[in-house]
Amino acid sequence: MKILHLATFLQGGAGRVIADLVITQQEAGHDVSVVVSKTSVPAPGCANNEAYLEDLERAGIWVERVDSMFLRDYADNLAVVRALCDRYARGREPEVVHTHAAIPSLVALLFAGARRLPLAVVQTMHGWSATKTSSQVATDVSLMNAVDRVVVPSRHAAEVIASLGVARSRTTVVAHGVRDSSPDLDLRDRSMLRDMERARAAGLLVVTCVGTIGTRKSQRLLVEAIARMKGPRSVYCVFIGDGDTAELGGAIDAAHLAGRVRVHGYSRAARRLAAFADALVLPSRSEGQPLAVLEAFRDGTVVVVSGIPELTELVEDGATGLQFRVDDAQSLAATLDRLASLPDPLRHAIADRARLLQASRFTTTMMTNHYIDLYREALAAHVPVAPTPAFTAA
Repeated sequence: MKILHLATFLQGGAGRVIADLVITQQEAGHDVSVVVSKTSVPAPGCANNEAYLEDLERAGIWVERVDSMFLRDYADNLAVVRALCDRYARGREPEVVHTHAAIPSLVALLFAGARRLPLAVVQTMHGWSATKTSSQVATDVSLMNAVDRVVVPSRHAAEVIASLGVARSRTTVVAHGVRDSSPDLDLRDRSMLRDMERARAAGLLVVTCVGTIGTRKSQRLLVEAIARMKGPRSVYCVFIGDGDTAELGGAIDAAHLAGRVRVHGYSRAARRLAAFADALVLPSRSEGQPLAVLEAFRDGTVVVVSGIPELTELVEDGATGLQFRVDDAQSLAATLDRLASLPDPLRHAIADRARLLQASRFTTTMMTNHYIDLYREALAAHVPVAPTPAFTAA
């Protein structure tokens, strides 16, 4: 199958999911190409992670950067359409265009129109931003209702877009998948790993928080919770992720936790650092389907998550992880104390159940197979039905 992926940027957990999907599709024998926006935008998550693009290029996958599928500017969007027309000779277009946001879907539909082709267009909506204007919401909903299928990673996400007006008949849930990964540690990562080892040897509970630093991920709540812990065992915490760290650093200093709470920043080896910790903590206010949780499941790290629907859909309290009330520092502090006091056999049992859950539902192979099935359904819907011969009486 000839597949073209269009994305605003490859960044964060969604970027990792897209890169893994593309590579797995190529390994399965499909002809896969990728186009992303070229120029970054000064906002969190609005740039390509070069590591993801390097992974694709090492795998021999054709990648092109064209501006722009991020900006809502018709001239910029048409520039991508022109690049696709230059790339694909007539009669050699992709069979399926898999888009990873609404504006890439606009580009795909315009390309199909320019070539007068009934291309199958499948869009994944990895996450929904609450900061969109009413006009942007209306545009995105209209585009999702124009493509063949809209894919979301969770039942909650399906309900969100349905409430906005996306037809339920077009929507399918396909969970993200993860696979084994062992990125190299650089010198800075190795130094942090040694600090984590020393903290554990000193009797501290080592936790990490992985994700872009900012209000949506609510890292500051974790700082406040650590300051409120009452149990006998303290926490050593490492924040891993890009973004503006000034406010978070100020909160750490104000809580007098500089010795036990560290901001490591972006790391290609975030998963390896998180896998070494006793727990991964996500105090998020909203999520898509966070890859960090699925990776922690696979790597045997206990997860502690806020009680938002996107996370409670993944994590059952006391069975596959621990939960706390959203935006409640005292609840998180009590949950961390609870985790610190768990006997090792019980903690290992939670990690084992989570690992089994991941292996049964959240693998890259499962994700890839689900998408291929959706592509085939979309393609079948575009196959013209031969007219029934008219009956002529003798």
